[in-house]
Amino acid sequence: MSQNASDALALPARHETFLARYPRNLKLFVTALIFALMVLPPAWIHGQHRGVIKNIQTSALFPQEKEIEKWLQGNRKIETDVNAPALNDQDDRNVKLVQAPNSRVTLDTAEGSLPRIGEDGARPWQVYARPFNLADKRPRVAIVITDLGMSRGITDQAIAQTPPTVTLSFSSQSPVVGAWSTRARQDGHEILLQVPVEPFDYPQSDPGADTLLTNLSTGENLTRLLKALRRSTGYVGITTTYGSRFTSDPTRFGLILQEVKDRGLMVFDSRVVPHGVVTDMARNAGVPVATMTQRLDVDLDPQAVATAFENLEKTARQTGRAVGIMTATPVMINQLQAWAKTLPEHGIALAPLSTMVQ
Repeated sequence: MSQNASDALALPARHETFLARYPRNLKLFVTALIFALMVLPPAWIHGQHRGVIKNIQTSALFPQEKEIEKWLQGNRKIETDVNAPALNDQDDRNVKLVQAPNSRVTLDTAEGSLPRIGEDGARPWQVYARPFNLADKRPRVAIVITDLGMSRGITDQAIAQTPPTVTLSFSSQSPVVGAWSTRARQDGHEILLQVPVEPFDYPQSDPGADTLLTNLSTGENLTRLLKALRRSTGYVGITTTYGSRFTSDPTRFGLILQEVKDRGLMVFDSRVVPHGVVTDMARNAGVPVATMTQRLDVDLDPQAVATAFENLEKTARQTGRAVGIMTATPVMINQLQAWAKTLPEHGIALAPLSTMVQ
């Protein structure tokens, strides 16, 4: 065999590596250690992560009381670290509200369904509330859009084009208020029912049929209230955008508040008059109440609306919370859309009205 053929069959020269200098057992140990570091930490971290989630209390995730926490666990579990930067996603339309009507907080009558306090103490205003993680300590604002259900176009726009965290208020006088309410809740919106009550300039200003009036008996006013309540379901409470005379009558309005309390509902004080007594009366009666902070559509000039939203943010930063109210118009809905997109970067949480209860 020639020298060239012998060179072709020869093995390549052995190059000594760093590990080659050490015994075989040490090599095996190093290999096993590297494998352990690659495999074990993910499993350990996963276990720790599950433990953190398990220890998050439901009472920190939802605004419902302890007696209904267990029942609500099946509705939606927010599995998130409480230190996460986006604790509440204002645009999350995957949040599922409890189906309405719910037999647990519903009384069926010959005339229709009414809200009631459950036998276990569950209240409709809490059961039907949009879930919100109360561990979120950012200043929060709530927006309520009123007078919905009478115009198809603007109602549809309010439901579809505003963040689902926005609370929608539907007129009980709408012929299809029940259908609109269902549609809004399916889209994730918490809802209110608007009940017509007597203003100071009645009958020049007439809220319409079945208005609660100061010249009617208590029985007749309660009949009208129950008729309004039966027209829809799934609402957390009632409100009005009229009614300065009726809501200023402590006797008549006080009896209405008692009925609202007995049915487990909340009240939204839209401050029809600047120095109204609805909030004080509700507190004294033990009725859960949320109060308007600022009217956003007094002036529809774009700069005036932008200033109103800025002032609402300032109030939230100063006090921790603020509630804005507006009627549904294309201009206001467009302004609301643009403003809401800036809230996360401003450190503000957009919240449902139920989180503002006092």
